[in-house]
Amino acid sequence: MLRELPPRPGRPPRIDVRYPCLQQEDVSPPNLREELLRRAAGLTGVEIRPTELSVPAMALVLDESLAEGQPEAFIRGREFALIRTDGSVHVPLMPEWGEPVLQKGWACIHPLVRYMAGVLPPQNLIAYAPRDERELETVWNIVQAGYCYARGWIVEPDQEGGHP
Repeated sequence: MLRELPPRPGRPPRIDVRYPCLQQEDVSPPNLREELLRRAAGLTGVEIRPTELSVPAMALVLDESLAEGQPEAFIRGREFALIRTDGSVHVPLMPEWGEPVLQKGWACIHPLVRYMAGVLPPQNLIAYAPRDERELETVWNIVQAGYCYARGWIVEPDQEGGHP
C-alpha cells in the first residue's frame, strides 16, 4: 500500500510551526475533505467526532474493543487520525511505514515533535491535504495505514502482507 506510492508532484506546502500546525497553502477543496471523512466513517469500529484537542479537526476514533495498537499509534485516547479543516491529516505511522510516505513527499514529521520530545512520538506525521481526486487516493491509503497501526495489524515487513 505505501511502498508503491508515487512521488507527490510539486513542492511541499508550508506547515505553520505554531500550534495547531495547519497547512498554509494548497489546502483541500471541501469536497475532498468530506470524502476522506465519508470513507473513514466506513471503516469497521471507527467513529467520527470532534477531537479532544484544541485543533480544528475531526477525529477518527477507534472502538475500544478494536484498539489493539501500540500506544504510539494514537494521538490522544483512541484517536488515531485527525482530518483537519485544511484537509491535511495528522496520523501516526510505524516508522517503517512512514519512511516511504516522507521520502515520496506526501507528509512531514509533525512540527511539534521537536518541541515535545517524549510527549509526541516521532512517528506523528502530517499528511498533506489532497488537491485532487488522484491525491485523495494516496492520502486515503495513508489514513488506512494509520487504521492498521491502531488496530495492531502489524507483522514483520519481510512477511507477506506485513507492510501497508
